[in-house]
Amino acid sequence: MKGFQTKLEGQFMPKKTDVDIWLERETPHKRKALENASSYFDKNNELTVNTLEAIYGQESSFGVLKRKIGMKGAAGEFHLQRDTAERYHLIVSPKNDQRFNIDYASIAAARYLDDLDRTFSKKTVLSTKVTTIPIKAALERKKIILAAYNGGEGSITKAQYLTQQAGRNPTSWNDVQEFLG
Repeated sequence: MKGFQTKLEGQFMPKKTDVDIWLERETPHKRKALENASSYFDKNNELTVNTLEAIYGQESSFGVLKRKIGMKGAAGEFHLQRDTAERYHLIVSPKNDQRFNIDYASIAAARYLDDLDRTFSKKTVLSTKVTTIPIKAALERKKIILAAYNGGEGSITKAQYLTQQAGRNPTSWNDVQEFLG
């Protein structure tokens, strides 16, 4: 959010940023859950607890919008799809959906981000028989994995190939994003 001034009781007050909102909603338990989950990140990549906080903010507005879209759709603290949650050993059932538990969901999200980082750091055959195009630049790879977290690694990989076929750079997020369907 861009900060701008609003008039309140004769004074101009800065508009709250995403960081301000997070700090208001943060509890010691949420902080500890994210810090614990970030220990799953490889120390050689660009992923940090701040990355996890950004995903948490984007996906569920720091836990406020933990929507539930059926049992197959994205839901919970990090809006994990059912199959992704189950891939990271979360229970997803009508009576117990661990996607709504900050401790379990943050670990699953961190492990997924870390796996995406490894997936896009080297040539990787995905289950859809599509092969990723390796991204050596850590910051570009981080942009790609954040997009893959939201849109799936398969769709990002397909966009990489379309980018390459168009004579553009398949390791640049600015180029790849233009080819997302």
